[in-house]
Amino acid sequence: MVTDSVGVKAAPAVTPGMMRRVEAVVFVTVFLDLVGFGIVIPMLPLYVQSMGGSALTVGVLLGCFSFTQLLATPLLGRYSDRHGRRAVILLSLLANAVAMLLFALASYRLMLPLLFASRILAGATSGNIAACQAALADVTTKETRAKAMGRIGAGIGLGMVLGPTLGGLFSGLGTWVPPLLAGALALVGFLGALVAMPETHPPEARVAAKSQTRWAALRDTPRRKALGLVLALFFAVFLAMTTLQVAFALLVQARLGWGTQEVGYTFAVVGG
Repeated sequence: MVTDSVGVKAAPAVTPGMMRRVEAVVFVTVFLDLVGFGIVIPMLPLYVQSMGGSALTVGVLLGCFSFTQLLATPLLGRYSDRHGRRAVILLSLLANAVAMLLFALASYRLMLPLLFASRILAGATSGNIAACQAALADVTTKETRAKAMGRIGAGIGLGMVLGPTLGGLFSGLGTWVPPLLAGALALVGFLGALVAMPETHPPEARVAAKSQTRWAALRDTPRRKALGLVLALFFAVFLAMTTLQVAFALLVQARLGWGTQEVGYTFAVVGG
């Protein structure tokens, strides 16, 4: 049984082998998830334009993903607290595979409404990273947690470099090929997690999780000002990133004549 400094139960009978397996599955899951994300997102504005959409359409499309993610992530987090991390990770991977297959079909048939449906589904089930972080927190102590969480950052970074590179390479075969590849990778991640991912959240911890809401946990945190500053910084960083995702591809296509390959390679250089 792993406990943190205040004696909160984390996972039953965590062995070194189980910890290594969880860390490996989490790294691969996050890596494949971000590879798939990086494959399609840099080229998304050009896909929308090819379907007759405008820059505003691109912004609304990306906003649909983020808005449904905002609504669904707390619900998925509560579900993982009450029913375990494994189910949320598997659901997110499988739904992402389906969303990417819809994305590929929309790109092949030039169906903008279907593209919206794919991004809404992806946003509503994008609980992967949060569930992976929770799983690592379950099997680590306060002393080892930061190192374990660093592996998630490594998976994100590598995925956001490799994803746009693959998107640029395969976009020449057809606009539907990169999202199809992303869907295949998500399916591989689902099958790997289905086989190798153990449940890290014991039933006794799930009972304790029901007694306090996430808003109450935020309200009762001892360093609310520091947390508020961190959240504000995250907001500013992601605001800048999403603005770049909307405008960059359309701008360089209009000014420099770039296509999906050049855009993908550029995003790979800057890491997504």
